[in-house]
Order: sequence, then C-alpha cells, then structure tokens
Amino acid sequence: MGKAEERLQAMLAQRKKEKARENIDKKELIVYENNDKEELKKIITFDESIFSEIEKDIKTVEFLKEKSLELLSIQSKNVIMLGKNLTEVFEELGKKGSPEGVYLKYLEFNGYKKDTALRLRKRYELFENAKNSTLKSIISLLPVKCVELLYKNKEKLMLLLEKKGETLTHTETINLLNSNIKNHEIKVVPTFEIVYDDEKINNLYQKVQNSYKTLDKTKKEKLNKLLLEIEKILN
Repeated sequence: MGKAEERLQAMLAQRKKEKARENIDKKELIVYENNDKEELKKIITFDESIFSEIEKDIKTVEFLKEKSLELLSIQSKNVIMLGKNLTEVFEELGKKGSPEGVYLKYLEFNGYKKDTALRLRKRYELFENAKNSTLKSIISLLPVKCVELLYKNKEKLMLLLEKKGETLTHTETINLLNSNIKNHEIKVVPTFEIVYDDEKINNLYQKVQNSYKTLDKTKKEKLNKLLLEIEKILN
C-alpha cells in the first residue's frame, strides 16, 4: 500500500470516528431537548390557584403557566449539562492519574464548590442510568434532598420508579421518595450547609473559652485536634 493510499485510509478512518461522534452528540441532544414544554406538561401539575388568586385575566394566567414551563425546561437542561461537564472532567482527570487538587482547582476556577459539583454529578449519573425519557425529565427537576435519597438507594428506588413507566409524574415521584423517609424504609443522612456569620463565630469562641477547662481529657484531646486544624486553615 502506497503512502497516498495510507493517508486516504487514515482520513476515512478519522471521518468515520467523527461521524460516530456526531451521531452520539445528536442522540444526547435529543435526550436533553426532551424536556420541552410539552414533555413537562405530562409530568408537572400546576395548582391553578397559584396565579388565578392574584390575576383574574385568564389569558395572563395561561401565559404565566406557559412561561413557568419554559423556565423549568431551561433550568432542567442546564442542571444536566452542568453535571455532564463536571463528570467528564472528573473522569478524564481520574484516567490520567491527576491529583484531586487539579479537579478542585478546576471547580474553583469556574466558581463551583466541591459539594455542589458532587450533587450535580450524582444527578447526571441518575439521569444517564434512567431507562425512559419521563424518568430522565423528572430526575432533572427533583429537589436536592430527593436526588440524594435516590442516589443513595438507586438500585432499589430506580427500579421502583421505572416500573411506573411513562405515567409517572414529578409530584408522585417526590411523594414516593418522601414516603420512604417517613416510613424509615431507607435511612438518609441529611446534607446541609452551615453558614457562620460574625455572631455565630463569636458565640463559638466564647463557648470554647468558657468550657475548655471543664472538659475531660478525651474531649480536650478532640478539641485540640480540631483547633489545630482550624489554625492550619487560617494560616
């Protein structure tokens, strides 16, 4: 085989790869565009009183409902695309054996906290693993608490939700997940973010000052370790 023919074969192989990538991208695009207003109408039920109590004009109420669906569509697409981006970066850096600090720098550079990024990646993983478009749309709209619950128990709960098929609604999914919490079928550790303002910091400082001498040896050792960590961070 001559050099010219080799180059031609290489070009054809490369083009084949590009076409395959384009097809994958098109499939992904279709999935992400599934959350249009018509799709959301199937899974979202609006409380008619939300707008009609403050606006009597029927056309205006219908307009606000339509724009609300449009807003939900935009939000749901964005949250999935963010999760996709963060997952791809996390996995690519993992393949290359890059230290975790590189990923954290990427998050810092783009203005994302580590916990927020992790939640977005979890949602995206659930979205990717969902077997039908209805469940995909619902996952993209679920509150954070429900996503955390679903992720921690995905083998059991995803199967339960998938059995409902395309008749599943957003509200029904939330109620089903919440019932698992209330019935203690699944234990969930709540995740929340503590924000310390000046008053809280001062109160904590006073507690440490007032209580330190009265603590037993074991508690003092624990507190000393925590204070050392705080000192390292501040330095």
